[in-house]
Amino acid sequence: MFSVVLAAAVAFLATVLLGSKYIEFLQSRKFGQFVREEGPQTHLIKAGTPTMGGIVMLMGLVGALVVVARPNVATLTTLLIVAVVAGIGLYDDWQKISKKRPEGLSARYKFLLLTLAVVLADVLAVRYVGVTQTVLVPYFDRSLVLGPGVVGIALFSVFLLLVIAGTTNAVNLTDGLDGLAAGAAAIALLAYTAIAFLERQYDVAVICGAMVGAIVGFLWYNSHPADIFMGDTGSLAMGGVLAAAAVLTKTELLLPVVGGLFVVEAVSVIIQVFVFKLTGRRVFKMAPIHHHFEFLGWDENKVVVRFWIAQAAFSSVGFFLYYIFLYNTAG
Repeated sequence: MFSVVLAAAVAFLATVLLGSKYIEFLQSRKFGQFVREEGPQTHLIKAGTPTMGGIVMLMGLVGALVVVARPNVATLTTLLIVAVVAGIGLYDDWQKISKKRPEGLSARYKFLLLTLAVVLADVLAVRYVGVTQTVLVPYFDRSLVLGPGVVGIALFSVFLLLVIAGTTNAVNLTDGLDGLAAGAAAIALLAYTAIAFLERQYDVAVICGAMVGAIVGFLWYNSHPADIFMGDTGSLAMGGVLAAAAVLTKTELLLPVVGGLFVVEAVSVIIQVFVFKLTGRRVFKMAPIHHHFEFLGWDENKVVVRFWIAQAAFSSVGFFLYYIFLYNTAG
């Protein structure tokens, strides 16, 4: 437990101390955010705010792990997966900045790159970390064995793709208001810190704790009105840590509950697109759903705080389900 707390503290301090200089660096290079014109008009004032803040979060995370974490395969595998998905986000952010428009990589290329990341995660997790090709079903006290064999390996790879790509994209969609995705991710990762600790996967607990510290340190600058945005670099990195924690603790099917707010945000986009293509009408004033409430007249801070409360409820329920159904059986 001391190592987890120490990792969080070091990551927090490193992120806060590096944050101001990093913001100055981004401002001097004019690496600012471009805002969609069709979004809420209150967001237009945010144009030019430094972005790619996820880099400073990752610096805090790595700094904490250098001080606290043990250099083993599980830690290095998680960091490698996070580095790959964060690298995709960094390239996406750079495309937006260099082309001076809010659209970055196309969804097709993002999915292709994430698929490659999943193949890497699959090989490392199964061959070197000892993750079994078994999916625990907590709500029915059952497990699905997807291996061995070619078909089993393929099914498990597809399953990992859904977990990693789904989580990273859901967190990315949530990143639309100052502090929203960061605070929600910190709450979900706090739950996974506890889950990993109870499963005696202390290395995973240290990584999750360090990421929580780095996120809270980033919120020092990302709270409304934000001095910096995390960009896809940060949102994909947070999603990568969440997905890695779920895979390593064998709680993949519990992740949609622990990270329930991210699921709601992603589903709102799916519903909006599906219904609009089918009927030409919109279910929400704008998707993801946090923008819908802005158009209803909610202040940005009110949306963020209420969504944090909802995420805290999701994570509490998810941890309760873990404790009832999976405690001492996962891993």
